[in-house]
Amino acid sequence: MSNIEKIKFGDQVFDLVAAGVNLGESGGTIKFQMMEKSFDAIEAILKANGSIVQIGLSGEPDWSRSDLVYAGKLTKESDQAIGTAEDGVTPITADVMIASFRTPDLTDKVAAQAAEIETLKATVDMLVLSRLEG
Repeated sequence: MSNIEKIKFGDQVFDLVAAGVNLGESGGTIKFQMMEKSFDAIEAILKANGSIVQIGLSGEPDWSRSDLVYAGKLTKESDQAIGTAEDGVTPITADVMIASFRTPDLTDKVAAQAAEIETLKATVDMLVLSRLEG
C-alpha cells in the first residue's frame, strides 16, 4: 500500500500532488509529480493517451475518464512542496507538471475520423493490390 494517490495516463503511472485533480464535466487540470520523465516524454504520453485513471491509496482505481483529451497545455513547476519529512518540519519538494484536459471538439472528432478513413483506404489498397497480384 502507498501513501500517495496515483494518476494513470494510458499505461503510464505518476504520483499525484495532494489535491492535484481539478476536473469538471468539460475538463480541467491534473497536477502530478514529474518523476524521472522528461517534459517531452510526458507531453508525448498525454497526446497519445486514451484514458485517465486515478488510483487511490488502496491501489484500486477511484475513477476513470475516457471522455477527455490533452488540451495542449503542460507547465512545469520546479521544487514544489509535496509533503513534509518524517520530522514533520522539513519540506519535501519535487518537480511537478500541470496538464490541462478538455472534452473533444468537432475538430478533434473530424481528425480522428479522417485518420480512420486513411487507415481504411490503406487496407483497401492492400487488398486490391493482393487481388491483382494473385
